[in-house]
Amino acid sequence: MTTLETVAGLLNVNPSWLWALIQFESGGNPAARNPISGARGLIQFMHSTARAMGFKDADDLVNQYPTFDSQLTTPVYNYLKQWAPFPTKQSLYMSVFYPVARTWAPDTVFPDAVRKANPKIDTVQDYINFVEKTPTKKKIEIAGITVFAAAAITTLFMALTQKGKK
Repeated sequence: MTTLETVAGLLNVNPSWLWALIQFESGGNPAARNPISGARGLIQFMHSTARAMGFKDADDLVNQYPTFDSQLTTPVYNYLKQWAPFPTKQSLYMSVFYPVARTWAPDTVFPDAVRKANPKIDTVQDYINFVEKTPTKKKIEIAGITVFAAAAITTLFMALTQKGKK
């Protein structure tokens, strides 16, 4: 059993829902950083959320739990368990994105500030659709380096760009 399956079991949630959420929010990268908000980690912890959980900020959370498994089993699990149970995908997804919307009708429009900070996400259903459409990332190898498919193009582009500068 994988760590993801274990945590999903503890939360009594479908592992594919948890996986889709993590893939959408961070691509599975525990060190992921949102360049606009500064949110960090697998589920993009805001600094205020990390502080409420006892960390200095989201950077501190990621520094203390730098791996996928450690972050999933401690801060992600601890954060999500406060919102359990998760009878629907929406209840899980909204627990991360906008907790007050856990039980809103799917066509409910988010407040202006939420929509402004998240282009193309106007309604609860919009966010669910984005999470559900996140492609599965597959590992591939480029020049002996294992990367995820979504990062492969960037990695290849950067390598070619650097080669052209020499």
